[in-house]
Amino acid sequence: MTKHNLCKEDGFTLVYLAGILTFLTLCTGLAVDTGRAYVVKAQLTKAVDGAALGAARALNSGDPRGAAGRIFRANFPSGYLGTTSVTDSTAPGFFNSTVIPATGVNVVTVTASAILPTTFMRLATVVGGPNFDSVTVSSTGEATRRMVDLSLILDVSSSIGSQWSTVHDATQMFINSFDQNNDRMSLLTFSNGASVLDSMPSTRGFSKSTVVGHVPSTLPGGSTNMVEGLYRGWDELRSVPAGSQSGLRIIVLFTDGASNGVPANWDGTGVAKSLRTYDFPKNFPDPDGQTWNDPTIGGLYDTASATSGASPSVSLHLPTWNATNTLGGYPFMPPTSLHTHHRSGGIPTTFPLQTAAINVNGMPQSARRGLRNGTPAGQFQADVWNINNAARNLLEIIANEARNDNGDYKIRIYTIGMGDLVQYNLGTMPEKPSDILKRISNDPESPDHNPNQLDGKFFWAQTAAGVGPAFQGIQNQILRLSK
Repeated sequence: MTKHNLCKEDGFTLVYLAGILTFLTLCTGLAVDTGRAYVVKAQLTKAVDGAALGAARALNSGDPRGAAGRIFRANFPSGYLGTTSVTDSTAPGFFNSTVIPATGVNVVTVTASAILPTTFMRLATVVGGPNFDSVTVSSTGEATRRMVDLSLILDVSSSIGSQWSTVHDATQMFINSFDQNNDRMSLLTFSNGASVLDSMPSTRGFSKSTVVGHVPSTLPGGSTNMVEGLYRGWDELRSVPAGSQSGLRIIVLFTDGASNGVPANWDGTGVAKSLRTYDFPKNFPDPDGQTWNDPTIGGLYDTASATSGASPSVSLHLPTWNATNTLGGYPFMPPTSLHTHHRSGGIPTTFPLQTAAINVNGMPQSARRGLRNGTPAGQFQADVWNINNAARNLLEIIANEARNDNGDYKIRIYTIGMGDLVQYNLGTMPEKPSDILKRISNDPESPDHNPNQLDGKFFWAQTAAGVGPAFQGIQNQILRLSK
């Protein structure tokens, strides 16, 4: 072979080698740039997913877009791996929130993109050909949050005393934690009767400033007709039209004591009034003087009133809590309770004063906390024993009915008990009011927990300072359920 041919072959070899090296370089560059794009895509996906979840949680605070933007920027900082032109979190297409009315679910989406300049891939760019000097990476995150219909029921009886200011502030903070555009809320108080301060809206949303402003700044005072308070709170949830109720239907009840009033047709007028007893027996130290060995039967307050004096009151002081004395003119208990103040269609207006269908410490209510002296047949004396037992029985019966409500979604109950009174052994058994509050919330810690109904939870606040954390505990429960 001549020297000329050898040179010619070496030239072709160099050309081939250059072509192969260029191809390998482009392949390596493609692998490097593709790998960078994959890492950017993964981080962008993480950022939009986190932003969507954070925004769904922040729907209650009123600034979900702001929360989404903060979380997105924290997870995808400016210039990440050399990216440019990242989606502005304030841009119209970044955040979207839509409510599905039929299911009461809010769907939050966060969409973002970033431009990643290439390194080696740009070498493949040719005149008149495609541009490989950058890659656009996009991702969308989605999260859902079930909307809330909530009845907030506050005990405003006189025993709360000077602690009301702290309870007032904690209640306002709790109300502020909900989404005024999509959640619904009603506000109720109870003492001698029950008052609806803010009705449950039929459409989505509620006036947060109005509800916050309606939390009483001073304590109205009175006794503890918890039965009527719970009944009216359930009624408010039922007032939302079927087909548009939220995915979470919740009752939150705050009290510092025990149920001690029986709403019924006591005077034959057909208008519900409540007869109540003082709490017994005496417990110590009882610094506020709220328990007695010699209690009083009193009341006959119209159940629509939250303050005393709504109707002529009656009173009978007893020598002992086990006495069989009755008020003149009211010797016997009515056969059922009566509830003449309500606005939802189809809600029951009477309930038995005891039942065997609900357990109290593992035994039927009517046996464990039953009424006594049922003579003549079917009639029970209106003595302190029977009135107090019926007030507790009715609270559990109505709570059970509320949890069985046949609306779009089942109802869940949370309770807050404040102070030492809810831990005293009271009544004929005796028993702690906290155990009753666990029972009406269907707390899994209750020995009478019903696995066929939704779980709620009881929170104990030893003092008013613990009411805020208790409300926060309920808020955390709701956030967990709303995902």
